[in-house]
Amino acid sequence: MGLKLTHEKLDAFMRGDQSGTVVHRFFVFIAQASALGFILKPTPSTVRLQARRSQMAFEWLAELFKSGDYRLKVQAAAHVASGYALLDLPQTSLLYIGKSCNFIQSGNIRFVPTCGRPPEFSEDLHETLVALSHTVYMATYLFLVGKGPEPRATVGLEKEFRQELPVCGPTSAPFHV
Repeated sequence: MGLKLTHEKLDAFMRGDQSGTVVHRFFVFIAQASALGFILKPTPSTVRLQARRSQMAFEWLAELFKSGDYRLKVQAAAHVASGYALLDLPQTSLLYIGKSCNFIQSGNIRFVPTCGRPPEFSEDLHETLVALSHTVYMATYLFLVGKGPEPRATVGLEKEFRQELPVCGPTSAPFHV
């Protein structure tokens, strides 16, 4: 679903860590709600449990959106957009892609730094690059399947990705995508 987590966050995520010290609670609750929908037979009690986990996820999402962590906001908004696209709710998916684009702009998050050398590739940077890529992908996907407008908000990001992002191939020699 376009989400990349560091090993430490993935471990906390897999353990269902709800402390919020390693991975934001939103991601844990949304994963639990999703899993309940896939693995359990729908009964009144499992539907209530899934609904409660979904409610808690969106309560934590509202809290997350109030924070100043724009990278985390982009990750969450792109993840939610994917979920709504899978549910065939394109207007809601577009709403969250718009939020992701706004967070990218407000946080001045880019594929390529505006000055200086690119940072060392790390798990944290990988998380950010995946969130940016996923935002571009979802906006383009919704446009291509005829369920959204032309993805103008992501044009700059896509150009930056395709023309300016230095990438290392199997030979470790840098080349441009």
